Amino acid sequence: MSLTNKAGKGRGVRRRAPRAREAGQAYVEYVLIVLLIVVALIGGDHSVMAQLLAAFKSFYSAYSYALSMP
Repeated sequence: MSLTNKAGKGRGVRRRAPRAREAGQAYVEYVLIVLLIVVALIGGDHSVMAQLLAAFKSFYSAYSYALSMP
C-alpha cells in the first residue's frame, strides 16, 4: 500500500486493494455463519448440546453402576 495516489501528488490517501476487501468480507461472513451454528447448537431447551450432555450423563451413571457391581 502506498500513501500516494496514481497521479503521484502525495495526498496521503490510503486505498485498499480489492482482494483485501474481499478477504475481509469473507472473514465477516465466516464469523457470522459460525455464530449462527453455535447459537443453533446451544440455544433452546432441547438443544443438541443439552441432549448430548444428557446422553453422556446417562452413560456415565450406567458405567459407574456396572463398575460398582461385585
